[in-house]
Amino acid sequence: MGESRVPEHAPGPIPFDHALHGDSIGLDCAACHTGARASANAYMPSKADCMDCHRLPLTENPGIETLDSVLAKADDRPWSHKRILPEHVVFHHGVHAAAGVACSDCHGSNHMQNRYGGERFDMQSCLKCHRGETFKEKGFKPAATYCAACHR
Repeated sequence: MGESRVPEHAPGPIPFDHALHGDSIGLDCAACHTGARASANAYMPSKADCMDCHRLPLTENPGIETLDSVLAKADDRPWSHKRILPEHVVFHHGVHAAAGVACSDCHGSNHMQNRYGGERFDMQSCLKCHRGETFKEKGFKPAATYCAACHR
């Protein structure tokens, strides 16, 4: 079934390093993916969202441009999702978050490093959790495994 891949940097107007923002700076996923815990999708931030934090130069080195000037030169394409699921698969971030599933449970603790085999994110990894085979220590109960729960 559908498999997705995780690039090192998120494709978009400029390279985005999840490990730098998450691990090094300590930002929570929701700092950029503002609606992910309540909505169906992960919400891909806009260039304006980046500017909420990046109004100053990226370093104290005057030779480094501010993100504002970098974004002004960048194209207008939005950042795209890393894990594109097949059209017939429905995944609702909010439902999973409400059940106590943390971002890192699926995406790994090293931001965007998938916990299931490095780069695979497929039906078998979802079914392991839905059948109650993973995260037993968190007390998750098995979830729906009938086809229509996830497939249109």
